[in-house]
Amino acid sequence: MTGIETPRAPDTLLGRIVAVFTNPQAAMEAVRENPRWTVAGLILIVLLGFYGATTLQISGPEQLDVMSETRLGQMMTPEQLQEQYDSYLDLSFTDRLLAGMQAGIGVFIGIMINALILLLFTKLAGGIGSFAQVMGVVFWANLIGMGLGTLVKWPLVFAKNSVFGVSTGLALLAPQADPTTLLYQVLSIFDVFAIWALYVIAVGFVKIHGFTFGKALTVTVMTWVLLNAIMVGFSQILM
Repeated sequence: MTGIETPRAPDTLLGRIVAVFTNPQAAMEAVRENPRWTVAGLILIVLLGFYGATTLQISGPEQLDVMSETRLGQMMTPEQLQEQYDSYLDLSFTDRLLAGMQAGIGVFIGIMINALILLLFTKLAGGIGSFAQVMGVVFWANLIGMGLGTLVKWPLVFAKNSVFGVSTGLALLAPQADPTTLLYQVLSIFDVFAIWALYVIAVGFVKIHGFTFGKALTVTVMTWVLLNAIMVGFSQILM
């Protein structure tokens, strides 16, 4: 027994998108029957692409400020950094389009890597789901983690004229929005939408792997903690 009843899977694409947010058991039942993970991936590429293109004039200079504090940034001359800053003052449509495409595809690749690691750990835990099903679970759940989370932050970024200054999680408690500090990086992990997505992923693993919910949640959260610890550790090494 999984402890989660089997609801009727939504028949349409719109129905599945709505179910991800309102009825994850039904949405993940649909994923079990037909993953369609590339569809979810395309939605995220387009959404994150538009977000990246429209906020480039804000995110670009902020990322340069952060990079200038790292070992890599310190290898650049002041003239090179200034040239990079100046490039964000006069962005063309092509500049925005290319940056948006890179952002969207980058997110897609990042989610795929995350899904492959989850596939490995769930298989080690005895999961029976297929590659496509695991991809489906992770990509559809990220309509919450990356999709809805981005939609909520989008207007706030323009209001505050800052990407790093906007948070939907514990990073709001940091004394300052400084992504170079360990405290900010750790608190940023605990994002409301990321945690919501973890729950939906666990529901999906119940459906496709035959896990109990407790086992699915344990594997999902432990993998998430491990990956974030590696990312934070690697980031600190570069500082």
